[in-house]
Amino acid sequence: MNNCRAVEKTLRLNTRHRTVSTVLYIAFLGTMLAGCEAALDLSAVNDQLSQPTYRSDLFQATASYQDTVVAVGGMGTIVQSTDGGASWQRSSLARKPFLVDVTVCPDGSFHSIEKTDGIWSMQPAGNWLRQSLPEMTEPQAMTCDFANGLWVTGGFSTILNSGDGGSNWKTWSLDEDLYLTTIQFTDQLHGVVTGEFGTVLISNDGGLSWSRADDLPDSFYPQSAYFANPATGWVVGLNGTIWETVNGGQSWLDMRSGISTPLYGIAGLDNTLVAVGDNATILYHKMGEAGWSPFSDATKSRTYLRGVTGLGNGQFIAAGGGGALFAVTIPHDDTQPNAEVLDE
Repeated sequence: MNNCRAVEKTLRLNTRHRTVSTVLYIAFLGTMLAGCEAALDLSAVNDQLSQPTYRSDLFQATASYQDTVVAVGGMGTIVQSTDGGASWQRSSLARKPFLVDVTVCPDGSFHSIEKTDGIWSMQPAGNWLRQSLPEMTEPQAMTCDFANGLWVTGGFSTILNSGDGGSNWKTWSLDEDLYLTTIQFTDQLHGVVTGEFGTVLISNDGGLSWSRADDLPDSFYPQSAYFANPATGWVVGLNGTIWETVNGGQSWLDMRSGISTPLYGIAGLDNTLVAVGDNATILYHKMGEAGWSPFSDATKSRTYLRGVTGLGNGQFIAAGGGGALFAVTIPHDDTQPNAEVLDE
């Protein structure tokens, strides 16, 4: 700071007798003085970097096991809670892959796929280990079956399966140029896949074989699906459309959500379904009852919500763009549900 004061004094003295040489000298001193300005205040930036979520986060999927919740998204971002969403820890994977889905197995292990050709598995110490997937076009979705087997769907109607945690894979395909966008097993034997052009595939033997059920109406493109059992399931997509089947995909009923906003995710737990979508849309439905209801106190936002998972006791976690992370509580009675912003 003393040096800066000396520069200022020299400038004042030399401006009294300006010549060509002194003008150049004064310009040099002015440059030095510019470096004497107050240090840039980065406290707000550092505060943002210390948070578990950033406004630039693009969460794509969530999964939960007991009190552990994991949300994944772009730039290799993973946020994890071990206390049911009360607190969160952030990590970023090497190579910063775009993570498109995450699943949890019955043994409590979490796995995530990237948009290209990799699968990441959380280790007991909490770090994530990457393994390569067999060549396929843009992985879309993944799940874990009741025997801890991993399943991945993607382009060219491809289904991958690994029974050893991702070290070795088997490949099955319809040999058609379409994307398979969702996959789920409802018990040890029954699995269901949905995809582009309204495609619905059913397995009754634990994934050893897949047969084609009736297509979804209007070549519907499913963004997400949830089956409560082999017979009863729902798929969501654009224009707020929600299709329901009660006969294992042999026919579909339009549930009339009452909105035209795109829906990107759906999850169920106990007797409750929650669907999420664009503009931070959150809908809920009690199985056995008619229709879907919006949250009256849901946060108004232009961001999307895509990932949603159930924790129990009526609580769901939803995540999406802009670092959105919500805890949604559905009451057991007819009182209005509550949506709490966990991090912005």
